[in-house]
Amino acid sequence: MKLCSYDAQGVTRVGLVVGDDRLADVTVAYAAYLDDQGDTHAYALADVLLPPSMLAIIEGGASSREALKRVADYVKAHSDRSGPRGEPIFRALKDVHLRAPVPRPPKILGPNWNHKTDQARIIRPPGEPHPFYSIKMSSSVTGPFDPIEIPDIGGVISEVEAAVIIGKKGKHIPADKAAEYIFGCTVANDLTALDMRDKLSWVMVKPPTGGELKRITTAARYKCLDTFCPMGPWLVTTDEVDIHNCRMQARVDGELDQIGSTADMVFNFYQLIAYFSAAHTLEPGDVILSATPALAPERKNAGLGKIDLADNKRVLESEIEGIGVIRNPIKYL
Repeated sequence: MKLCSYDAQGVTRVGLVVGDDRLADVTVAYAAYLDDQGDTHAYALADVLLPPSMLAIIEGGASSREALKRVADYVKAHSDRSGPRGEPIFRALKDVHLRAPVPRPPKILGPNWNHKTDQARIIRPPGEPHPFYSIKMSSSVTGPFDPIEIPDIGGVISEVEAAVIIGKKGKHIPADKAAEYIFGCTVANDLTALDMRDKLSWVMVKPPTGGELKRITTAARYKCLDTFCPMGPWLVTTDEVDIHNCRMQARVDGELDQIGSTADMVFNFYQLIAYFSAAHTLEPGDVILSATPALAPERKNAGLGKIDLADNKRVLESEIEGIGVIRNPIKYL
């Protein structure tokens, strides 16, 4: 299934993508299904099992997933049906505003230097290898076709990534059980302000006992500016995509910027879930990013930092095979 969060008439709802150009409102569709079964409390039950909130549906667990399957079967057989009160079930995708599948995830965890092509350039601490990661703020999330706003902060780069959405709460999750905790997958881009990282987001600290200065940096600002995590266009359930074998691409103005595959992750999603959950309780709606692939050999652009464009138009496309493409215009501030 492909599920999306969308705005229609100023209200955010959840849709099931039907074909290439339509969606079905899952709450109304489930109410119609129940009404056809003679249930006199169709809307009340629909609002409990499939409320108009992706996060609430994920939190609904197995009962909500079963209701989604019934909706998927129902809309295939009733392509012209309206809701019990006459309201539309189906809408054209072009007529709605798609938001990120989970518009405000509880937390976003993203490994750094997690692609095999990076390994020759890094030195890990001694001992058992483990992921190195940053935490991205939920306020950086924006929709799949919304503008990315870039202030005059120097160099900014694309980091196209696959993402998995956590489906249930867990702590100390074994890697061999991690697949049970994934609700679905989506496309993301973990934009990074490189000049801010290198020139502003660090301090030099001398240990209290003396010794050499140490440089300390955090990703709190240079990865977390508003709109620096576009996501979407929908959430694809894990039965429809092999998330560990997907081609990844980013394009700037149609020209290839990054290329790679999730098959080249150093630590796969199951290993990441195990490592992250040892320190952080994972919750429904949490987002875990993959890794970003290498720059394309034929890359021509110099990143996404502010450039002199008379029409101020530029577009970043991020694509994960089997999931979809997000297209975000760049808006320079």
